[in-house]
Amino acid sequence: MNVRWIKTTREAYAAIYSAHRGQLQVHGTFTRPERDHYGERHIMTEWGLPGADAPIIKHEERGEPPEHSFYLACVSEDRD
Repeated sequence: MNVRWIKTTREAYAAIYSAHRGQLQVHGTFTRPERDHYGERHIMTEWGLPGADAPIIKHEERGEPPEHSFYLACVSEDRD
């Protein structure tokens, strides 16, 4: 399975998150809240439905001041 992330608007992300808030669970997360020797501040959370193999939405926050980016997952099957 391949997940390709497509950038979307804050409003589209918020609509999906709001409509499915009670169903969504964290599929992946990364937190580096302070700038350090590795680079800039970076916080990322991927949300998906329980039992799903892939997340459906993602939020990233980078830099100082923080820039927010929102994504929708485009999932395709692996082909050997």
